[in-house]
Amino acid sequence: MNDLQLDFDLHVHTFHSPCCEEEMLPEVILDTAARRGIRRLGLTDHFYPFTNPGIFDEIRRDCAKANINGVPEVLFGCEAEIMAPGKTSVGPELAEKLDFVMVAATHFQNAGIVEPPPADDDESIARHYLEMLTYAVGLPYADTVAHPFFVVPGVFPETSVAVLRDSDILPTLELARENGVAMEISPRALFPAQLDFSLRFYRLCKKVGVKFTLGSDAHRLEAVGRLDVLRPIVHELRLSRKDFWLPTSEGE
Repeated sequence: MNDLQLDFDLHVHTFHSPCCEEEMLPEVILDTAARRGIRRLGLTDHFYPFTNPGIFDEIRRDCAKANINGVPEVLFGCEAEIMAPGKTSVGPELAEKLDFVMVAATHFQNAGIVEPPPADDDESIARHYLEMLTYAVGLPYADTVAHPFFVVPGVFPETSVAVLRDSDILPTLELARENGVAMEISPRALFPAQLDFSLRFYRLCKKVGVKFTLGSDAHRLEAVGRLDVLRPIVHELRLSRKDFWLPTSEGE
């Protein structure tokens, strides 16, 4: 377990994501990832209701020009929005064109795009997060969930989701397992106020048999492939390669 190679980063944004640094050009990302030992790289630009799906063709073309030796292997995905229980930004048509679909059910900072909880008490906030996640893992084309239950600091109290009991969460994780939807471990899980809940959540995932993915959620070059910060969580959960889900590239 100690020699598990954290050589797959499945959550990296290019400059096509509005919140991303301009330096995040596909060719520069690929070079940076290769130098940091990443062998499988997932490009996952945000897909909002207003996003032009043509960006994914452009990204493929840029990567084909830059990645001559095929290292890292590039997997083309998106980070789709769960905008409300029952409403998402991505459909099966786009999903079929991608290697994988990552869904984000926690972007409540995107006012006007994502529906907020019905009230501002911890119970209402937590239940809304859970409803969003439950809808996400029920999507037939969802493959993995970005930073599950991450509470953006300053949007809601960071510990609000901790009021959820294991018995509240387990049915959603059982649905995720049945549908083959993995849960991402990212640096977001390390936020001090949320670490205890994150570990409890990931332990439940492992208990139920839900797979995991690893992602830097890089929006700047410095973060690409920086996964060693996640090694303490990987060790704490006693994860091995078989606990991780990896997508396959188109045509495999």
